[in-house]
Amino acid sequence: MTVTSFDTTSTFNRISNQLLPVFMGKLLPILFLIIITILYSRKLTYYEYGQFQTLWIYNNIISVIVSFGLSSVILSTSFDYFITFFQKHRQKIIVLYSIGAVATFTFFYLTTHYFTAVTKLILVAFVLLQIGCTLTDTLLIRNNLLRLYVWLNLVYSVLFFSIHLYFYYGVFNLNHLIFCVICLSVLKAAFILVAGKKNTSAVATTPPVNFVNNWLFTGVNEVAGIIARWLDKIFLFYLLAPAEFAIFFNGAFEIPLFGILISTMENIMLTHISADIGNRQAAKNIFRESFKILSLIAFPLFFFLLTMHSEAFAIIFKNKYDASIPVFLISIFIIPVRITHYGVILQCYGQSKKNVLGAMMDIGFSLLLMFILYPVMGTRGVALAIVVSTWLQAGFYLWQSAVVMQVNIRALVPVYFLIRLSLALAGLFGILYYAKQYFTQLTSLTAVFLFTGFIIGGGLLYYFKSNRQSLKLPGNNDLPVMKEEL
Repeated sequence: MTVTSFDTTSTFNRISNQLLPVFMGKLLPILFLIIITILYSRKLTYYEYGQFQTLWIYNNIISVIVSFGLSSVILSTSFDYFITFFQKHRQKIIVLYSIGAVATFTFFYLTTHYFTAVTKLILVAFVLLQIGCTLTDTLLIRNNLLRLYVWLNLVYSVLFFSIHLYFYYGVFNLNHLIFCVICLSVLKAAFILVAGKKNTSAVATTPPVNFVNNWLFTGVNEVAGIIARWLDKIFLFYLLAPAEFAIFFNGAFEIPLFGILISTMENIMLTHISADIGNRQAAKNIFRESFKILSLIAFPLFFFLLTMHSEAFAIIFKNKYDASIPVFLISIFIIPVRITHYGVILQCYGQSKKNVLGAMMDIGFSLLLMFILYPVMGTRGVALAIVVSTWLQAGFYLWQSAVVMQVNIRALVPVYFLIRLSLALAGLFGILYYAKQYFTQLTSLTAVFLFTGFIIGGGLLYYFKSNRQSLKLPGNNDLPVMKEEL
């Protein structure tokens, strides 16, 4: 089954045109937060830094539980249908979400020992406002208001960074910091609601499949997924002292860039696959191309971190967190598998219950391996458990997606492309690893970082240029596939 040349060009252009603005809009706040994290880790005590990072852990987990798949449902469903459904069942939806929110916040309030009672209440308001900002951002992406999305997140990021700098150079007070970010989030959400009403151009999608069940399974899957993602921190949160937890956190800290990349690609894939749900060839090609795009970013960064980890910890953290390096070296092996959102096909084709099963398996394998490996390897065993279970989960999703699409896994994954890319990068960075001993730490880190950026930029430029040219060839009726894979 193929699509017309017009449809092919239109689909690829929309994906490539949306990828950068959506990515930039998501990246900007996280980029500033990474800088803040580095600054705060160098200045704050272990206990204060542990509190600061725990704030974001709770925000990430609780916001997903309370929102319960709402953003994904908005992106993958006909917006008119969603609004009609919501208006018809508004009372039930509000009651169910309210019960879930109250139960979640009550459990958080009663079980958290890191914060005072006042801080817990402020954090509840903070999480609710972050959920509101996420939903309003989703509406901008859904309505294709990407220019507004990027500019608004740029302004928000600068103000967000300024607030943190104020407390960095002044007296650090976690309660005051959270309150200031809450005020900023209120302004952002209000502005989007006002500006978004003036210009909406919702993307057309096909009618949803098993809408209610899909919403339920999507929510459960996201909750299970976020718990699995932070399970190592949750597991050790009550076992380690604040100082030990801070050391583990900096070693097992997943660079947010990869989460942003996957989230960006998920938003685009959900929108475009659901727009023509009957065209399975297009869905397969979109899924396949996502591996190529993200691997061109993730693989070079993986080899950079593997090669330059000592220099990075020495310069960025001033050797304060060198004890985190053993955990870090294990944790980065998640990166090679973080090159797409594996559950998109299952969600779009009404198989979200399989996503839930995969997430539950991930949690089960993680816990089992943690209980086995922690007594033997300590915190390194906890990090290894997360890596192994993540790879197993990705394999399960690929297997189930192949079953749904009635193809073998190789039809969904560009296996030879990924192998050749990884071998080429391993050779290049292997040479750099042996060459770095002849230079200072700062010089080698800077040079290899710039080299990594050059590889990423050059690879993406070649990819998009090659595919745009291939679309112009006569008789090319399929979605773009790089020449090496033909």
